[in-house]
Amino acid sequence: MDKDERARRAAEQEERARAAIEAIMSGGDLGRETQALSNEFSDRQWARLTAAIRRILRRPDATDGPTTNV
Repeated sequence: MDKDERARRAAEQEERARAAIEAIMSGGDLGRETQALSNEFSDRQWARLTAAIRRILRRPDATDGPTTNV
């Protein structure tokens, strides 16, 4: 992920947080809004973790290469 993508995602997250705060201040359900934000955060973190694990598991190990019998 490059700098532009990170900046775009950060701006989206900030906008979602601002919208939640605005909804709460306008009489919205505090529990529902915070739960929605928490779920989005957890989903993003879980996706990052699983992607990292997949990358690690796909990485070829140097000791797993072909062996030669001399």
